[in-house]
Amino acid sequence: MGGLGPILASLAAGNAAAFAHRMKRNAVVYAVILLFVLTAYVLAVAALAIYLGQMWGMPIGLLVVAAGALVLAVFIYLCVMLADRAAEQRRRQAAAADTQRAMMVTAALTAVPAIIKSRPLMAVAVASGVAFLATKVLAPGSSSSDD
Repeated sequence: MGGLGPILASLAAGNAAAFAHRMKRNAVVYAVILLFVLTAYVLAVAALAIYLGQMWGMPIGLLVVAAGALVLAVFIYLCVMLADRAAEQRRRQAAAADTQRAMMVTAALTAVPAIIKSRPLMAVAVASGVAFLATKVLAPGSSSSDD
């Protein structure tokens, strides 16, 4: 159970039978691990309820455990809501950037017929295109990761 890398490597190598066998084995192992983790969790909650019950009485102890579980659930829910809100904001920003790029490309394509009809503008466009390509190719440390 080394991780995702060896699984993807065996899949890329075309060894589908070994991949399927490994996935089945991992599924069984993770199911057994989950069973033991849930058992430990239930027993820990029961022990906490018994301890608090001996300290404050059983009804109060159970109410404290239930309130703790409720507070934990609300906290997790709020964390998920905040993460969803941040993801939605990132998605909206990416969509706005894509819209802006599309508008710039449309404007550039709209100007192409006028540039083609005008000889001086066409010469300027070709020269600026060549200069742009030259700076991209000949510039030291140029890479596509600058975007």
